[in-house]
Amino acid sequence: MKKKKVITIAAVPLGVAILGGSIMLSSYDSVVSAQSQVLSAAENATKTNLEYIKVTTGDDPSVQSYTIRIRDKANLTEVSEDYVNGVLQSKIIISEKGSKVTSIGRDFTTNEMTGSTWTLPENLSKENERVLKISLLEEQKQQVTGQDWVESKDSFTKSGYKTAVSELKDRKDVVTIDESNGMLVKKETFIKNEDGIWKNKPSRVEEYKYLDSIPMNIMRNDENIEIKERPAPIIEDKLFNG
Repeated sequence: MKKKKVITIAAVPLGVAILGGSIMLSSYDSVVSAQSQVLSAAENATKTNLEYIKVTTGDDPSVQSYTIRIRDKANLTEVSEDYVNGVLQSKIIISEKGSKVTSIGRDFTTNEMTGSTWTLPENLSKENERVLKISLLEEQKQQVTGQDWVESKDSFTKSGYKTAVSELKDRKDVVTIDESNGMLVKKETFIKNEDGIWKNKPSRVEEYKYLDSIPMNIMRNDENIEIKERPAPIIEDKLFNG
């Protein structure tokens, strides 16, 4: 965080000097409060067992792409889904402590969904098991921890929520914190336009939820897609695309 410079001006009336000091302290307290709240919220976000993150990218309203990931750190299960304009394009389910993989994807020649499932060898299963114990939000925690945050005065912030902003050279991040539980619920990233002015719409939005259980519909095969068992797509115990 940048150090503040204290400027002393001679022959300033006492009342004005006290007022100026009060304003500076108030501003400093706001910065400290926002910084500590964001860091605490980021830490809290990684402590839950069942995490949900939805990432929406692009600022073109005609094409909305987003990914949903849900990780159960207690039962070592993860589901990820990719959507374009609300239509499911692919889904991957990792279950049985990382050993079972089910992959569903859209065939762009027929526009139909197809799926396959396989069991990983023990060494790759163990690696999945290790990864599934790590928070989905660990990367977000590390990122926001390395930034300076100040309280946002956005009038659109909902009651019960607080927003903080961090401006970097190439982007501006705005995080939203639920004041009732001190948890991160959203992070928006803004970039500049060709004139060097921040765009009004974010280029990336991350939404976070902390669940009690994985929604049953996300685990079901709602489209009655045929899932074929196949050998694990590996060469020398290393996964390849397939």
